[in-house]
Amino acid sequence: MPEKLITFGAFDYAVIIAYFVFVLGIGFHRKNSASGQKEDFLLAGRSLTLPMFVSTLVATWYGNILGVGEFVYRDGLVGWVCFSFTYYVAALLFALFISRKVRSLGATSIPEQIEQRFGRVAGIISSIIVLFITLPAVYVLLLGVVVQLFTGWSLPISITVSALLTFTYIYKGGFKANVATNSFQFVLMYVGFALLLVFSIINFGSPLDLASHLPASHTTLTGTYGLQYVLVWFIIAFQTFVDPGFHQRCASARTPNIARSGVLISILFWMLFDFMTLTTALYAKAYLPEIAGGGLMSYPALSQAVLPAVCKGIFMVTIIATVMSTLSSYAFLSGATLGNDIIGKLMPKSKISSVRLMQIGLLISGISCIILAIAIPSAVDLIYKTASIAVPGLFFPLLTTYSKRLDLSHRNAIIIMLASSLSSLVWTICGMLGVHCNFIINDLFIAVEPMLPGIIISVLLGVLLIKKKDLANV
Repeated sequence: MPEKLITFGAFDYAVIIAYFVFVLGIGFHRKNSASGQKEDFLLAGRSLTLPMFVSTLVATWYGNILGVGEFVYRDGLVGWVCFSFTYYVAALLFALFISRKVRSLGATSIPEQIEQRFGRVAGIISSIIVLFITLPAVYVLLLGVVVQLFTGWSLPISITVSALLTFTYIYKGGFKANVATNSFQFVLMYVGFALLLVFSIINFGSPLDLASHLPASHTTLTGTYGLQYVLVWFIIAFQTFVDPGFHQRCASARTPNIARSGVLISILFWMLFDFMTLTTALYAKAYLPEIAGGGLMSYPALSQAVLPAVCKGIFMVTIIATVMSTLSSYAFLSGATLGNDIIGKLMPKSKISSVRLMQIGLLISGISCIILAIAIPSAVDLIYKTASIAVPGLFFPLLTTYSKRLDLSHRNAIIIMLASSLSSLVWTICGMLGVHCNFIINDLFIAVEPMLPGIIISVLLGVLLIKKKDLANV
């Protein structure tokens, strides 16, 4: 971490301390019902209103906020196209065709939904795949890096403190605590980036003048990559369809219509937030071309250049809240997956309550994330990319659960999950380690996103394994 990239005064530290006190207070204040039922702990009793639904879904979207700044700082508008526009399209399709069905089916999780359709073995396999997506080691590391930025502590201490602060309140309050803190963090996200944008305009001038200070490639929708690169991101964005965070929030909505409307409204909020993050990252590129730490630190560096005391503290809280909201959401999902969908299924006769099993899952998840982030931070990128391995295995089987006309046997669903995820895993390993063959094959493994072969195999197997008598009805 670059030293002295950003400096803070007493009032800035006061704002940061107040944030942690307040967010922990909100989290611990949220209690589950006296019944201690699984749906209350896992889905907040399926009681999410539209405002709560929108705030928690929007806040969960931006865990890698520093990565967003790095992409736009380095490559320009293509960062918005790949990281934002492609996901708007995927979220719109999810809202229109999937969201209401998630709520209507009544399952508490993706593995439970898979199990209801394809049996216990398929449910356990899907649980393991979902765990790859939800284990939030990368967000523990990112929050640790941010905490180190303003404390000066060592990275291991910063990581440990970050994980403890996040896991403790969701351990006690469950999804209700997660939603309550997300709602507060949602507000902070917009306040902080609005301040950064306003002060950037005051210091550097109108956004309309940015183009004249940027490289030509930063103002084109494909940058230096070309159309093929952007099209790949459209495929990647469709992981939205199997994202456990989307499914959990839709399953928690008070009604199916709230789930649908909530996703649609969230897209509008994402557009507004992306406008602010895009513009401020371009300001950093235009007026701070040489940043210590590279584009990853574009937002902190810009805040150091333009924000006065107190406002700088508020913006640092914004960065913390943006990462922490995603960390808490996926921490809870990983704990629930471990406790409810894996341990609970492997110990069907256990007398331990579902809530206690999920709390045990949270402990295991938290300890695992701390160990991974401290011991092998260089490997966290691999954990972050495991969506490329997990999404193909879930994509087709999960989509078939929404249609009564698609008939896929239990055995064939398992074949699709294993074959498609394993193919992406092999592709990932070959791309990382290289293969001992001609350079064309080597380049292929490196250039092609591992999710693509997995998705192709998943769809091909799915089409082939649908029973012939049902093809005319699809």
